[in-house]
Amino acid sequence: MDQLGLLELIREALIAVVHEMRANVIHSSYSSVIYEGHDFSCALLTADGRHVAQSDGDTPVHIIAVPYSTREVIRTFKDDIHEGDVFLHNDPYTGGTHLNDILMLHPVFSRGKPVLFAAIRYHWADVGGMTAGSLSGQAREIYQEGMRITPTRICEKGAMNETFLRLLIENMRLPAERMGDFNAMYGTARKAEEHIQRLLKRFGPDDLIEAIEEILNRSERVMRDRIQSLRDGDYYAENYIESDGVDPNPRVARLKLTIKGDEMIADFTGTSVQAAGPTNVGPSMTLTSLGSITKSFLDPYTPINHGSFEPITIIAPEGSMVNARHPAPCGGMVEVKALMDTLVATALGQAVPEMKVGDLKGGANHIYTVGKHMDRDDIFILYEWPSGGTGASDGLDGNNSVRQYNEGDFNSLHAIEVVESQYPLRVERSELRVGSCGDGEYRGGLGLRRDLRLLSQSGQLSVLTDKCTIPPLGVHGAANGAANNFVVVRDGEIVQPSPIPGKVSGFPLREGDVVRYESAGGGGYGDPLERDPAMVARDTRMGYITQNIAETRYGVVCGEDGAVDTTATERQRVALREARVCLTLEAANEDLYAGDRRVFRIPSAIASQVGATDGDLVEIFSGTGPLLRGWVELDDSNGDSAMRVGPDALHLLVAVPGDAVEIRPVRREPLA
Repeated sequence: MDQLGLLELIREALIAVVHEMRANVIHSSYSSVIYEGHDFSCALLTADGRHVAQSDGDTPVHIIAVPYSTREVIRTFKDDIHEGDVFLHNDPYTGGTHLNDILMLHPVFSRGKPVLFAAIRYHWADVGGMTAGSLSGQAREIYQEGMRITPTRICEKGAMNETFLRLLIENMRLPAERMGDFNAMYGTARKAEEHIQRLLKRFGPDDLIEAIEEILNRSERVMRDRIQSLRDGDYYAENYIESDGVDPNPRVARLKLTIKGDEMIADFTGTSVQAAGPTNVGPSMTLTSLGSITKSFLDPYTPINHGSFEPITIIAPEGSMVNARHPAPCGGMVEVKALMDTLVATALGQAVPEMKVGDLKGGANHIYTVGKHMDRDDIFILYEWPSGGTGASDGLDGNNSVRQYNEGDFNSLHAIEVVESQYPLRVERSELRVGSCGDGEYRGGLGLRRDLRLLSQSGQLSVLTDKCTIPPLGVHGAANGAANNFVVVRDGEIVQPSPIPGKVSGFPLREGDVVRYESAGGGGYGDPLERDPAMVARDTRMGYITQNIAETRYGVVCGEDGAVDTTATERQRVALREARVCLTLEAANEDLYAGDRRVFRIPSAIASQVGATDGDLVEIFSGTGPLLRGWVELDDSNGDSAMRVGPDALHLLVAVPGDAVEIRPVRREPLA
């Protein structure tokens, strides 16, 4: 066999080990979030903590962060790592994600030295803290989010530390389930070691390690070649977390992405300081976003390993919400990571225009419905993570209510049969959310609606999500998707479970209450008035959009038989184009802000035309660059058709003074 064939054989053999690990976890876990939701990942790493192998099902948010954790374990224990040792870690400040994601590391030895690590990162349904499920939208310090595990040896030379394990498990809800999940991880790690030992015997330790190094080097060369093919330059992006759960005001994230030769430098300077609430991440999440989006855009077809990330340099100011320090809560890790994904996709999409994509539904949509079992003396914790619409891209509509390309093999949500057989809940509706898609030449995917009725006497609801007031954006002139909306229906009336949307902590539920999920739709791609009328008519027949949406957003008029009225459609589209509102950009010395909010001073007449009032969220965009969002401040000093913007705004818009930009309000609800 030639060298290339041998390398491919070894690479696929290592990936096969990870596949086996995943199968073991799914078949032996106790938590429905694992065997139904697949909220876990597995990987193999080198002895110095570089990522070697994962499967297609593993999620970037888990795996790309694992080298940070592994290196922290190595830094802590140095040469004091032995055969039979097992380590745990979940600390966000040193490579963890959020506290629910427990990492188990199992070193594999050959000739008395560690050669690989088998890694399992596994979402435990509860790790203690202020609310059942541990993820609270209103946590103010990490201690309220559960048990924080800095690098810890839970098993030494094959002897389990039963005292520490008992202390850990007994400080979590549903300890029997937690112990079952721990054993599933431990058994999987031991089986992984058996498989790796067979590979070491088959290929020989030296040849196997040499092959792994060459595999990593080849991946690095491929990524450097892809980056080298891009135009050198600085690319900018800006977007918002809508609140931190404590302060209702939005927080901004900024990115300057520099392409220079075969390297990429991502600078998050200018991002808000770490939040009082849970919308923070530790240092590993910046590379997670850069790595997952860059790999998806530039090299989507080859297996993932650490080599692909070597050309990327990160600048993330300490104490910012993208590199938080103790004791900042980090439960909203996925929400901040989703925001960074949007930034990276926006900036990199300027360098690779054919890969531009509408925005995704946001973060994980963590929803915990908790209560007493009706037939036994303990509580239940239903953790759901409802999917939403994915973004549209050139030539492709988004997908409806499925996982997105940066999430891995998560399921969309629990099967109805599982919910109703294991919990005192009844699923009364589970359907696509009509009209929630971002309109465009190619429309975003639809979100979902799901109604869960509580059958036990009482319960609690906790929610941690984003994009409830600042919805997913569109690209190339397309519209945003509808925002997330999670409420309680009590006696037929809508009850808001928190004054800050998407940030709920232990809201009390009564028997008969309905917890309603309405997840966001994906952002569209391209001008909605350029969509093929036949596709609009089909969407109407399928029930994805209403006829009113077809006419008012797409300009498509259909007759009573559902066929497109070509003449009326042409008239309607002309009228909609003529009704669009544009402004001329003028240069200002500096950008205008109110706190972290970008402010647009616009004439009252223009605001009236687009249906916006003082303080409303609007977006502006030119024909070439990305859109920019800001909040309205009425100002008639520049006449009735001009708006002054600072140098940062011009960079973000890829515009110059004198350019015309379209302005429109950001809609949050689906149209009827």
